Amino acid sequence: MDVVMSNYQVVSKSLSPSNNTCLHSVVLRGWCVSCGKNMKEGFGVGSDLVLGGFRFSNPEICQSKELNSLNLFSQRKLQLVLDLDHTLLHSQRIHKLTHEEKYLKRRADSLENTSDGDLFKIDDKFIVKLRPYLRTFLKEASSMFELYIYTMGYRYYAEGVAMLLDPKCEYFNKSRIISRDDSKQKGKKSLDLVLGQERGIVILDDTESVWSEHKENLIVMGRYNYYRDQRFDHKSFSVMRTDENETNGALANVLGVLKQIHRLFFEDPTNLGAQDVRTLLGKIRGHILIGCTLFFKDVGADAAIVWSRAEEMGATCKTRIDSSVTHLVSSNNKIEDYEWAELEIKYLVHPRWIYAAYYLWHKQPEYLYLPV
Repeated sequence: MDVVMSNYQVVSKSLSPSNNTCLHSVVLRGWCVSCGKNMKEGFGVGSDLVLGGFRFSNPEICQSKELNSLNLFSQRKLQLVLDLDHTLLHSQRIHKLTHEEKYLKRRADSLENTSDGDLFKIDDKFIVKLRPYLRTFLKEASSMFELYIYTMGYRYYAEGVAMLLDPKCEYFNKSRIISRDDSKQKGKKSLDLVLGQERGIVILDDTESVWSEHKENLIVMGRYNYYRDQRFDHKSFSVMRTDENETNGALANVLGVLKQIHRLFFEDPTNLGAQDVRTLLGKIRGHILIGCTLFFKDVGADAAIVWSRAEEMGATCKTRIDSSVTHLVSSNNKIEDYEWAELEIKYLVHPRWIYAAYYLWHKQPEYLYLPV
């Protein structure tokens, strides 16, 4: 906010009445603050999160983003945009809990114990389960990144959850909580309301499709599903009274990637102007399966996605099997595939092996992902 206000003051001085042409850089409630002209609805970019009723021209927003980024870079900080549901936590409406999950209502922590608990009720409407390792993740990530929340949920829900994640207001403030009420593009997310240059912003989200314009900034998270989904016939963490692995789970592994990105970005202080987290993400991801040559057999409808994920991680994908193939990827449990792998001393893996490597950011043991 300080950056925006100082920038606004500079622009206002430059747009004095003596100027022949007004650039309409700053608009308040539909009127240019310099010349008083009534501007068209939709002008520039709204910044209600920072200054209520203000809209800024695209050049003004770009300048503010650049200034804030440079200020953060001087503190050795980048920016991290965090989705909530299925990324940092899983939220369920209380009335949708199954009979097997009713015990969770009794187990829920008091809202007075938000610093230590991991299961909470909000307004007797939602029950929220925090992902394992989350508190450690936020503490360590905040030392390297300025943190934002960006959710498709409503603002009252986003602010309620933010109090669970950050009861002492150490990581977030209201100007860095973006909800569906703030976004003008329904069903999509954008970095317009993040006050920083895209080259310094990393995104964590379990839904890739909402970030169609910023895929290079995105780390796709494996979905955290704690409660039972009645559409599928399988037991959930809540029913089995267990949880995701904390020390080798999604957040612990992603934190390692974020530390790599931060280290590489600030490795050469004289070259900060050329650094870009998008390039660094691509390089790190591109080494996960380097040296692996894959042949896909009976993969099903997800073949194109699995192939693309494997190539992003540096694997070579072949349309014909030959001696260079190191991994046969199949979702079917066929005797001849096992015989081939044993005879050729190669690996036979289920497509889940590729997804696991993609979400956990390192190659997984093949024997854990046999096609059974």
